[in-house]
Amino acid sequence: MASLVDQFCPNVHDAAITAAAYDPWSGVFATADASGLVAVTRSGESSPGLLFQPGEPGVPIGGALALNRGGKLIAVGDDNGTIGVFQTSDAGMLFQDAREGARGRVRAMRGVAVSPEGARVASISADGLIRIWDVERQERLVAWQGFGGKTLEFDPRGTRILCLTAEGQPQLVDLSSNQAVPLERLRMAADRVHFSLDGTLVIASGASGISILRVVDGGSVSSFVSRGGSGLLSVVRSPDGQQLGAVSQRSVHFFTLPDLEAVSSIRHGAPEPTGAAAWLPAGVRIGGSDGLLHGGEGQSSGPVTGVGGFADHRVVSHGSRLGFWHQHRRVREIDVGSTIREAHVDREGQFIAVLPERGSLLVFETRKGTRVFDAGPETVGSPSVGIGGSVVASMLPSGGCRWWNMSQNRAFELRWPQAMTLSHGGTWLGVVTPRGAVKIIDPNSGKDALTDPQLAQDAQARLLSFVSRAPHLLVLDADNILLFLDLQHSAHNGRPAVARDVIQFGSPPDRIWGITGGQYAAVRLPEAGGCAMVFVDLARSEVVSEVAGLHPSAWIDAEQALILEPARSGALLERDMNGVERRVLRVLPGGEWLSFGSGGVYDGSANFSTALGM
Repeated sequence: MASLVDQFCPNVHDAAITAAAYDPWSGVFATADASGLVAVTRSGESSPGLLFQPGEPGVPIGGALALNRGGKLIAVGDDNGTIGVFQTSDAGMLFQDAREGARGRVRAMRGVAVSPEGARVASISADGLIRIWDVERQERLVAWQGFGGKTLEFDPRGTRILCLTAEGQPQLVDLSSNQAVPLERLRMAADRVHFSLDGTLVIASGASGISILRVVDGGSVSSFVSRGGSGLLSVVRSPDGQQLGAVSQRSVHFFTLPDLEAVSSIRHGAPEPTGAAAWLPAGVRIGGSDGLLHGGEGQSSGPVTGVGGFADHRVVSHGSRLGFWHQHRRVREIDVGSTIREAHVDREGQFIAVLPERGSLLVFETRKGTRVFDAGPETVGSPSVGIGGSVVASMLPSGGCRWWNMSQNRAFELRWPQAMTLSHGGTWLGVVTPRGAVKIIDPNSGKDALTDPQLAQDAQARLLSFVSRAPHLLVLDADNILLFLDLQHSAHNGRPAVARDVIQFGSPPDRIWGITGGQYAAVRLPEAGGCAMVFVDLARSEVVSEVAGLHPSAWIDAEQALILEPARSGALLERDMNGVERRVLRVLPGGEWLSFGSGGVYDGSANFSTALGM
């Protein structure tokens, strides 16, 4: 069954989009990114239906992506110098030529092309070598040195190849004779060269402008000089072949073909564009560093870097921007000004505590999105924070714990705690002493709220968590044993709560949560490249479920026993305690958003369907 995250997915990249290709005859569209992931959207699909990694994971694809005429084949070249040809139906590999180590890196692929019938594949590499292979026989036909640029193309009949010399001059080579067809010399060096859709024109472009030449006699037709600005990154042809789009850092400029008369311009909104672009039936789409395609809608919030939430409230970090969701709706976005490490929302959804990577602990009010509290430079690099009611607390990098009652404008500090936890309502603050004992403090006075709980004689507390909406405390000791304490009697008659062993873990958890109702606890276990969430029945002292392979920063909604984790294409994914996908909250280009589950869309912004290309 397809993942819920794959639905209503405008793109699947969480790394910068570095290459794009569109075949107007079949409607097949493909993109690739800096992590080496390729996504193919076939005719009739609203989002990529084929994802594959053609080379080693993590090896970038630096622009070398091409479809053959008809869209049945895709050629991909990566920065290791490996090139492959695959079927767009199922990613079946028809051809591959692999390089390894330093030998491969000097042959990093800059452009690839597949002949119309799919019989041959060509490449231009960073060292200026053009190679052409016979796909079926897996045999190299030619290797020409002294070339350059970032593209090359077969003509519509597959008998000639269009490329660039090391000096940026277009060259049209007849493959039967290996002789160059004369073309007029350009005044402006080019780094990309294309045929018009009908194959009668050569379109050469570089940072300084565009030149159009006739194929029949090599003569110049028209040119455009880019004056000022950031220069041109690439050009795209309209699906009907009548216009050209010139992509710069901020805009797309439209021209008629072949005379290059200016038509219009738009701001594309793509952050840090690489030049990856395509002109689809829905318009020009530009790849950005946020892993999304843009076409004038404005920038997206970017990939999800962290999540948190409680009950009906969700906080989603996008680098330095924070999205706040209530139920199925995205209420607002807050620019924190620095990359966010952690964000936590209080039980009532009134305040968000934000811990930046390089800044002090901040608190924002959710109704207006305004900053209401700055905890000061002593909290920069805080190991952990908590918020409940009007209380916000922080472990200090220098040691100890500090907390603030924002409604009373009072601050408290203890220099000795080794760890802390704050109850969701802000009623109790639990801390660990230097000897590993536990104390329960009243955050409003700084004094003991309860008689000190009793752990086993040799137990030393390491992590703490109050159980949501119950007078219970969970403790994880140094031997990775989960302990349970019922604080109810201690609160009423002053007798110390006595810890009960629940279960021991084979590897050290880094987070624990007490789930509302007191039946379950959730524990996060780090694993290679991610984490696992383990749910424990506290009464029966046994594991009832384990969900592995999660994002390393996955979180628990302690009110509803839901797993929250970042997902691709600007999304937060919710799973139940058995790992079943439940809901997706997704941001789209231009500030649009939607929420959906297995039953369809729950809610969305006014123009979310436009952002999806629907």
